[in-house]
Amino acid sequence: MIRASKLRLIRRIAGAAAVTAAVAVLLTIYVRSEGAGAVAATPRRSASSGTGAEQASKSTASSGGSASSAPGACGPPRICGSQTGSAAKATYTGPVVENPYGPVQVAVAEEGGKIVDVKALKMPTEHAQSQEISEQVAPMLRTEVLQAQNAEISVVSGATYTSESYASSLQGALRQAG
Repeated sequence: MIRASKLRLIRRIAGAAAVTAAVAVLLTIYVRSEGAGAVAATPRRSASSGTGAEQASKSTASSGGSASSAPGACGPPRICGSQTGSAAKATYTGPVVENPYGPVQVAVAEEGGKIVDVKALKMPTEHAQSQEISEQVAPMLRTEVLQAQNAEISVVSGATYTSESYASSLQGALRQAG
């Protein structure tokens, strides 16, 4: 027969193990949702804030074609851009901004000092999950920009790197506009 003191010890250990398992499951769910999942807007601190986590590993292949993953090309975030414009309605192409999931580049159409359109030229599409997230997030970010009329947009949860890269490319395009 098990003594009462040993029984209490066994219950405490079992309780601690259950709590540890629950924390591990919740942590796994959180980590997975940050990298690939739930699509919900989260307030953004600044359009150009980056994190050390952006140095995380990334596949060397790029779906955008012109974005290079070679060392020394332009370290992350990669910034290379150009501008095209016309007299009444001007379009500015933002820089290509690399993140662990792929390149992001946007073009902004401005007329009379107002943003009238934003187009995602490059979004992460290397993996099926990245492509799915990009397809969900691009229209949300476009709507945010058209409402905000600047690069201070909300980060989309589950697409943090893509949202930040989108805002950085947008900010580069808006800097060209003046």
